[in-house]
Amino acid sequence: MPLTIAPSHPKARTVALIGRNGVGKTSLLEALVVATGGLERAGKVDAGTTLGANDPEERKYQMSLGIAMAPVWIGDDKLTLLDTPGLIDFHGEVERALDVADVAVLVVSAVDGVQSDFVATWDLAREAEVPVVIFVNMLDAERADFESTLGSLESLVGPTLAPLELPIGEGPSLQGVVDLLADEAIFYDRNTPRHAPVPAELAELESRVRASLIEAIVVADDSLTERYLEGDVPTMEELEPALAELMIEGRIVPLTCGSATMGVGVDRLATLLDEIAVSRPIPALMNGNETFLDRDPDGEPVMRAFKVIVDPYVGRIVVMEVISGTITPDLTLVNVRTRNDERLHGLHHLFGSKLVPVTRAVAGDVVVVAKLSDVAVGDVLAKRGVDLATLPATLPAPALSVALLSASHDDDDKIANALHRLAEEDPSLRVRHDPVSRRLVVDAMGDTHLKVTLERLRRRFNVNVTTATPEVQRYETIRSARECEGRLKKQTGGHGQYAVVNLKVEPITPDQPFEFVDAIVGGSVPRQFISAVRNGIEKSMARGGPAGFPVVGLRVTLYDGKFHSVDSSEAAFDTAGSLGLRAALDAAGTVVLERVMEVKTTFPTEYLGEVLNDLKGRRGKVVSTNQDNAATVTVTSYIPEDGLHRYGLDFRSITAGRGRVTIQLHHLSEAP
Repeated sequence: MPLTIAPSHPKARTVALIGRNGVGKTSLLEALVVATGGLERAGKVDAGTTLGANDPEERKYQMSLGIAMAPVWIGDDKLTLLDTPGLIDFHGEVERALDVADVAVLVVSAVDGVQSDFVATWDLAREAEVPVVIFVNMLDAERADFESTLGSLESLVGPTLAPLELPIGEGPSLQGVVDLLADEAIFYDRNTPRHAPVPAELAELESRVRASLIEAIVVADDSLTERYLEGDVPTMEELEPALAELMIEGRIVPLTCGSATMGVGVDRLATLLDEIAVSRPIPALMNGNETFLDRDPDGEPVMRAFKVIVDPYVGRIVVMEVISGTITPDLTLVNVRTRNDERLHGLHHLFGSKLVPVTRAVAGDVVVVAKLSDVAVGDVLAKRGVDLATLPATLPAPALSVALLSASHDDDDKIANALHRLAEEDPSLRVRHDPVSRRLVVDAMGDTHLKVTLERLRRRFNVNVTTATPEVQRYETIRSARECEGRLKKQTGGHGQYAVVNLKVEPITPDQPFEFVDAIVGGSVPRQFISAVRNGIEKSMARGGPAGFPVVGLRVTLYDGKFHSVDSSEAAFDTAGSLGLRAALDAAGTVVLERVMEVKTTFPTEYLGEVLNDLKGRRGKVVSTNQDNAATVTVTSYIPEDGLHRYGLDFRSITAGRGRVTIQLHHLSEAP
């Protein structure tokens, strides 16, 4: 489905600030709010006074661990800024922000340049098909190097990279930026911009780069191209709509620069985002068919939940984007998933940790609603009768799994409830019950993700746990076909217990469901007792065979038996069935089976050799290697489950965070 361009310059849009940890995204959020009049002065990350620093763990680690939000107004237009974590453990938050963003600002440090985790974030934005503006930050730092950073970005992004600004000075001598579209310099004196002609020492470079930029933009419009070829240079007002169209089509990636801490270039970035950001259509399922939903303020009201926050004072609140229509407090919509009515008791903007009441929200807006206890991430609210759902997000495979051990089994319910509340806020955190160890298992996206989760368990819920490696699930099946008898004969005074069953037990493919065949003729086992025989066999399989593992891959045929008119009962035939199966397993012997997982990895081709070598060390068998394009390759392999402990972390390390992996059970195989 081709993307369609929404009407230009809508009133409300969403901007995601993305990039690796330590590039100044949070400082940029503060600077943008200051530049647009929302704050008098910016907070400091190291002092824990920024808008997003409302979480003790964020203050402790001095980095973002979740999405921080702030609305800013440029004239009558509203931009909702979403500051996202930079650490790869929390890229699930980045993906949620990109899912609702109309444009992403990819921040890069002029000191550190383009590193592997920057490239991983760039890949996320491209996969989400979100238009990107690159902001080169920290140009005021001692070791800032704009030219080197620009060269690295040109190598990564390619010819679509289009610098809109050049710095005037670097490091402590940073004075301002050159605006290539306006063909002028902007100097910053005590954070106040002053417009002036381009300095003479930059005139030749500015003229050359500006000509290349205009040539790249005018190709979007035939009339502009014709005029440009005739020597008529389009005005900035004519170039901006063409730039916006090229951005949303992915044909151009604008680059701006400055310093968030000094405020250099930040006001220019805010204005640029307001001028060129357009509303991105939302992919969805309408009546079961894939379509795109335009953000239409005049349409029917449609909202989507993209984040849940459990506030210690307000309680559970849901962050929602308005896809269509105009929303007002006390409006009642229907949760398309649950079919329940949901009344919007109040609408708020989230300004850092503060809730600011609002009287209406239009398409493209982001609002917070309290008291929606049954609304989960991904739920759509619309009018009754609307068959609509947004496309489900594909969660990456966890990087590591740990079993949680408590001091007492009595605490297990308390731990489970606490974990599920944390998982509501963070869908990347997955909680499951391990049938082998009978413990709770947490699937996390990395060591820091796990560490933060355990700290929040202690702080919020007073739950202390230790961790262990989850046990690997194994099974067993009968080695060969065997006929046997299960006999129960007890006389204890009064009614006794009597049942005899004759069974044929044979192996089938372990992945197939258990088969029970009723071959009784002549009434040797009465009809009312046959289901009891099956029940006894299944319970015995679940308890485990001679090796102690659950039994799978059996076909059991009940072909004969005996009963007593007085002493036979369902309980007796249940026990006889269990005894008969155990006799067959003991006589024929069993084979221990392990779970073999299908592991599908997609990553840059340059890492192919290292990935394949790593698979060999895990007893992996490569099934296919497909070259997706010149840059990426997909490898499908079968790996025994016990070779996958911490595989997500190791694979991330090998591919510098640029790979994707999915893991699912494929078959059972004899364990070595």
